[in-house]
Amino acid sequence: MKKTWIFFKLRMLQLKSDKTALFFSYVLPVLLLLGIGFPLQVRDGSVLNVSYLDQAKTEQSARLVASLKAHDYVKLAVHEGSAESAKDALRDNELKHYLEVLPAKAPDGKVEYRLYSNSLPENQVEVAALRGLIDQFIDGKSAAGLQSTELKTRKYTSYLVTLLPGLIGMTLLLIGLNGFGGVLIEEEHHGLYKNIKTIDVSPVPFLAGLFASRMLVAYSVAIALFAIGVFVFDIPYRVDYALLFLVITLGCISFHGLGLAISAISPSVTAYYGIVNFVQIPLIVLGGVFFSVKAFPEWLQTISGLMPLTQMNTAVQALLFNGVSIGNVGEILPQIAMLAVWCAASLILARIKFRW
Repeated sequence: MKKTWIFFKLRMLQLKSDKTALFFSYVLPVLLLLGIGFPLQVRDGSVLNVSYLDQAKTEQSARLVASLKAHDYVKLAVHEGSAESAKDALRDNELKHYLEVLPAKAPDGKVEYRLYSNSLPENQVEVAALRGLIDQFIDGKSAAGLQSTELKTRKYTSYLVTLLPGLIGMTLLLIGLNGFGGVLIEEEHHGLYKNIKTIDVSPVPFLAGLFASRMLVAYSVAIALFAIGVFVFDIPYRVDYALLFLVITLGCISFHGLGLAISAISPSVTAYYGIVNFVQIPLIVLGGVFFSVKAFPEWLQTISGLMPLTQMNTAVQALLFNGVSIGNVGEILPQIAMLAVWCAASLILARIKFRW
C-alpha cells in the first residue's frame, strides 16, 4: 500500500507539470460544453420537424399536409400513436411540434386544426413560423381556425440531454486511452519498466498509482461538467449520486482497462496510437456524444449498443434527466451489466497480455 501511495504522488506531480494533458482533461471539455451548448440553446432550427395526425381524412386536410410538405424547411412525419402519446412526447422533449387535424363538429363543416408545441425557448421562432404557414393555408387571417397550445416542459434544451452525458463519457474515454494506456506504452518503450524492476517492485503498486491518479482526474472532470450543467444550463441537481458514481466508476474502469489491454498488445508507441485512433473514433461517433443514437438505423443502433461509451452515456442521461434512482434502477440495469462485462473483459485481456 505504501508503494502504491508513493507511485500515486509521483503520478500527480507528473500530471501537474503536463500542461497539455491538463488542457485536454479540463479545459477542452468545458469549452465544448459551453461553446456548443449555448448556441444550440438559442438556435433557430433550419428544419421544422412536425409530427401530425390527420383524423379528419378530408380533401381539405390532405391539401394542408401537401401544402406543408411543399416547403423544403418543413419535415412532416405521421405520428404512430394516440394524441396523448404525442403530448407526452412533447413534455419529454422527444417531439417539438404536433399538429392534430380533427373532424368537423360545427355546422359549417370546417375541420379543426390544433398545433401543440413544447415550451422550450429554442422553439418559439419555429412555433410562429408554423402558425403563419397554417393560418395562410386556412384563410390568411391571423390565428383563424387554428388552436395553438404550449405544453410545459423542462428548462434545458433537448440537445443538452445528449451533449452533457456525451462530453462526460468522451472525456473519461480519452483519459483512459491516452492518459492511462498512452502513458504506459510510452514509459515501457523509454525503458522505465526495466529500471523499476531493478528495485524489485511488482507491477501492482506501479499500475495502481497511475490508475488512482487518473481516476481522480476523471471524477473531478465529471463533477466540473455536471456543475456547469447545473449552474449554467439549469439541469436538475437532485439525482441519485450513488448510482451516478457507480456508473461513472464502471465506465472509467472499462476505459482504463481498454487502454491497458491495447498497450499490452501494442509492439510500439506508434502502433498503440494507431490502434487507439481505430478504436476511439468509432466509439465517439457511434457512442451518442454529439447526437442521439436514436437517429441511427436500427442495425447501427444494435452495433452502437455493444459499445461501453454508448452504455455509459445512456445510463448517465437516464440518471441526470429521466429521474432514474434506486427505486427504478431496473431501467439502467442492462447498461450497468454491459459496463461490468466490459470491465471484466478488458482487465482479463490486460492480465493475460501484460508483461512486466
